[in-house]
Amino acid sequence: MHFNPQPKILKQSCRFTSVETSAKQPPRSVLYAARFITVVVSLAGAEGVLWLGGYPSWWGMDPQWGIASAEFESDPELGWHLKQGQFDLVWPGDPSIKRCTNWNGGQRATSEHRPSAGALNRPQVAFFGDSFIQGYELSDWETLPWIVQQHHPELEVSNYGVGNYSTYQAYLAMKRWIQGPVSAYYLINEYHEDRNAAAANWLRVNRHPPSGWFYPYAEISAGILETQRSTGNVVWPLSRHVRIVALVQDYLDIAAAYPRVRNKRQTTEMLMARMNALIQGYGGKFTVILFDVSREERDLLRRFLRSQQIAFVDCDHPDLKDPSLRLPDGHPNKGLNERLAGWIEPIAAPRSANVATVVP
Repeated sequence: MHFNPQPKILKQSCRFTSVETSAKQPPRSVLYAARFITVVVSLAGAEGVLWLGGYPSWWGMDPQWGIASAEFESDPELGWHLKQGQFDLVWPGDPSIKRCTNWNGGQRATSEHRPSAGALNRPQVAFFGDSFIQGYELSDWETLPWIVQQHHPELEVSNYGVGNYSTYQAYLAMKRWIQGPVSAYYLINEYHEDRNAAAANWLRVNRHPPSGWFYPYAEISAGILETQRSTGNVVWPLSRHVRIVALVQDYLDIAAAYPRVRNKRQTTEMLMARMNALIQGYGGKFTVILFDVSREERDLLRRFLRSQQIAFVDCDHPDLKDPSLRLPDGHPNKGLNERLAGWIEPIAAPRSANVATVVP
């Protein structure tokens, strides 16, 4: 008797194949519906995960962000600057009225009355920076420069801080307004590096800025700082309602900014070195105030400033973390400004100076 199992296996295989190929396929409409439902469920799940994670955080941004506030006006070089005048401002959630007085020459008031021409003979002190120096949601007398002026009537103190400014804009403001020996202070926060390189989170706006407004920034090319400008990245209408769409726009904006953002620290260091050279060229003294900076970034800035022999005030103090010294959004209140005025002592200023006071 001969036994060969191979034909039987082949026969079984053929029978199984026949059953598989003869199985009835569902209608195409059912397949399309299943695929559509799968996509919808997946997107809904992703939307839910983003919602649970609080993404995007910029959904909490002012819906009018990008439209000029009353106390600012456009500037052909700086993008915007303080508008001369007196403004009584009210912020959402705070019924109190804040008095904001802006003098000509790009300054916020540091005393009840505009200094006379003779005040220019007093030693000059000038503060530069963003809203932390300008005094966001504070009345004139609650700002750091005003407090310093009250402590030192023998000096002439100027407040050149402007909301949302970068280090680059502060440098441009120094070039415009400083024309003689002065003790200049620049307050730096960690996020200024992003602004200097026009990162996506700085350019994001909900509304197109008015005509003439723009975001100036610097790019390094062959070791040279080149001036660039942007009118901002307006949030897509759908990005304001669908988190997945917001995610797509975020990554597109981040990718576009990456070539310049990767050099943001080098750009910031170059700008501070130029600030120092500018002020020293006028016979003055330049000091950097290290304020809201992480420990790692603070160490890097300390090393850089020491290597360049640039004076600095290190505000690595427990009071920085005291919520009672901050506004709800994190800006300093009068109490923190009073402490900061003490931390930067002693203030040494040149004996004479010439600071521009007329808007061109």
